[in-house]
Amino acid sequence: MPNHTDNRIVIGYDGHADAMTGLTWAARTSIMTGQPLQVVIATAPDDLVPQHSLMAGEQVEDARTSARRALEDALVKDFTVETREGPVVPVLLEASDGAALLVVGSRGYGQMAGMLTGSVSQHLARHATCPVVVTRPTRHPGAGRIVVGVDGSGGSDAAVAFACARAEQTGEQVVLIHGWRDTSATGTTRAEVPGRFMDRIAAEERHMAEAVAGVQAEHPGVRLESEAIPVAAWRALADASATASLVVVGSRGRGAFAGMLLGSVSQQVMQHAECPVAIVR
Repeated sequence: MPNHTDNRIVIGYDGHADAMTGLTWAARTSIMTGQPLQVVIATAPDDLVPQHSLMAGEQVEDARTSARRALEDALVKDFTVETREGPVVPVLLEASDGAALLVVGSRGYGQMAGMLTGSVSQHLARHATCPVVVTRPTRHPGAGRIVVGVDGSGGSDAAVAFACARAEQTGEQVVLIHGWRDTSATGTTRAEVPGRFMDRIAAEERHMAEAVAGVQAEHPGVRLESEAIPVAAWRALADASATASLVVVGSRGRGAFAGMLLGSVSQQVMQHAECPVAIVR
């Protein structure tokens, strides 16, 4: 079980554009929630990132200065900016131990380079003791929906709880999405689609309605919506991300979500999502 001993938001930062996207996202969250920010700059190369990942001298000071200036301009009241010697992955894992959230950019040119396409984000999400948010610019900056992948597992339950807790602070709508595949639907018209496929659609929609009712009872102030979509889970979430402010998935699941962090689903969601992605333990 995660051990969240304080309310900090930890941000991995290296001064580049994508890291700034993460910092901006974290700053907005801090302003909404009152959570303190801890900006962490790692200064040693890591086997998981490109060779030219060492930050030193003026690079470090420039990163520290840009982080401070951005947070001051955003009127964030409670923050620290610190430098830690060591590779980015172990540094961030140590810094985020007990924190409420770890935030990183999706790509970068320094310490955070290859965050999505490489193994860094996967490693952080697999081993961090708190939820990890991988940020990127949203396709629609004014989007007011938080999208959650649901499969009935404990991991997706944690994801739903995380999304609802955030929605209670932001006033956004939460959309529960269950993506599933059925190869029996091979026809091109309704008359050609097997009856069992239509029966499954109805069953999945009933299950989602029941799920919404349970979540609504626990979070009466959150506006909820649900969708059961007969396509691959990652595709359903990626498509929904185009009009979302955040996509939330559990770190473990079953069915389409099984092995979320070990297989291709999480990579597909993070590579194709058009908004930040939160991975919740």
